[in-house]
Amino acid sequence: MMTFQDLFSLLIQYKPLLLGMMLFAPWIALAICVVIPGQKEEPFVLSFNLGMALLSLVLAVGYLLFATNNGGWARVMQEADILLMLAPCYYVGISFWVTKQRLPLSQVPVACMVQGIALIAAGYLGLAWMLKSMRIVVFSFIPFQYLVLLLLGLTGIMYFGYLRVTGADTRKDKR
Repeated sequence: MMTFQDLFSLLIQYKPLLLGMMLFAPWIALAICVVIPGQKEEPFVLSFNLGMALLSLVLAVGYLLFATNNGGWARVMQEADILLMLAPCYYVGISFWVTKQRLPLSQVPVACMVQGIALIAAGYLGLAWMLKSMRIVVFSFIPFQYLVLLLLGLTGIMYFGYLRVTGADTRKDKR
């Protein structure tokens, strides 16, 4: 069974290969799109590239959370490889730029998926914060209808995120 520590140790072991892939992958995706343009191929290539970029960013954030929970910022500053921490930011930034140069983001499935998941996460975090910090005393300071409106607003944000993930908000054939 592989633990997070094993995974991140493996990533550090193959650092040159990972850095090379993150530095050149957006440009390889752009070259593929230029050589093989098409209505089906381009969105797939750009979506795959953007998905891998976002996965690398999630892994970098996961490493930061893992390391800060196990040893604090002092351990992160001693052990973290700066190139491996900054490369996902470069990869995501260049991948978004390449994708926007070739297609509108609304035609790239991963971009719609990420926007939807971000809206769902924002709604969930707002709802969780509201429920965690709400005490019975709140009802004496804030009218009940405002709390209901806030709850409905957060639920609406999460529903819009769901529509974005499923693609129901951008379909042309609405019935």
